[in-house]
Amino acid sequence: MFKGLEQLVESRIQAATARGDLDRLPGRGKPLQDDGLSGLSRDERLEVLLARCAGSPPEEVLLLREVAELREAVARTPEGPARRKLAQALRDTSLRLSVLFEASGKHALLRLLDDAAQAGAEPAPGTGAAPAPGSGAEQRPRGGRAR
Repeated sequence: MFKGLEQLVESRIQAATARGDLDRLPGRGKPLQDDGLSGLSRDERLEVLLARCAGSPPEEVLLLREVAELREAVARTPEGPARRKLAQALRDTSLRLSVLFEASGKHALLRLLDDAAQAGAEPAPGTGAAPAPGSGAEQRPRGGRAR
């Protein structure tokens, strides 16, 4: 899928090496710093790195925002089909977020957020950690995994 991009990058690296542009880089000869993406597949890793370079936030951040918005929407929507639809969207989005966190090794953060919500602690603004009444999120078992 990214074969053309890989060839372009490789050719630019070879050209820079031939010109000596890489000889004076800080940290030359030392291991690269961990970028926190070791749990991702090669394609997922490339996708995240491209998104970082483009300035767009990681999918986890977008999903955290969406979960917070959905929780607020569920809380202010009266009982009925519209609320059930929002609650289902909240469960689906929370599940996707849990899967992403689990795959990236960040599931410990999700567990901390869940524990704080269950203890009645006020979550950090924008994290959407506290479940909205009737959202179904309160049915999740301790540990952050959806049923």
